[in-house]
Amino acid sequence: MDKNIARAKGLQARAFLSLKKRSEKSHTVCQEVISRIHAGMIIGCYVSVKDELDTSEILEFCFANNISVCVPKVVENTLQFYKIKSNDDLVPAPFGLLEPNVTEMIPVQKIDMMIVPLSSYDSKNHRTGYGKGYYDSVLGNCINKIGIAFQEQEVDQIDVEPHDVTLDEIISA
Repeated sequence: MDKNIARAKGLQARAFLSLKKRSEKSHTVCQEVISRIHAGMIIGCYVSVKDELDTSEILEFCFANNISVCVPKVVENTLQFYKIKSNDDLVPAPFGLLEPNVTEMIPVQKIDMMIVPLSSYDSKNHRTGYGKGYYDSVLGNCINKIGIAFQEQEVDQIDVEPHDVTLDEIISA
């Protein structure tokens, strides 16, 4: 399936979920992710906005358990990840995003688990994002790439291009 079609289908399916379903499914996925986080790990995680799968539970777990967690900031045509200690380290950014307002950048190669947002995915762990390629620019250097999504965002098959990076796993509910 063409990536633009897959993206549109996934975003539409996500938008149609009720707030209650989105909350329940986010909790289920976050609990599965949290079960894999151990002391000493460095976690990379996006800060959810709008109708994305809500990552606040993962971030709060990391804060409460002294787990290093890094969140992305768009810098030119790529992402840089910065270690945050609380939600107070986040500031509003363009497109309704929250981004880190701290200085400790962590190279993606040092991140033990990268939690990746997506607009759609298929059974072969291919994903579409939002079409800008920010995550694809860094995922090739990541150790453990886990996409998180709602089951409703799954599509039959996504046509991949040479620059697309396949995830190691997708956790959905």
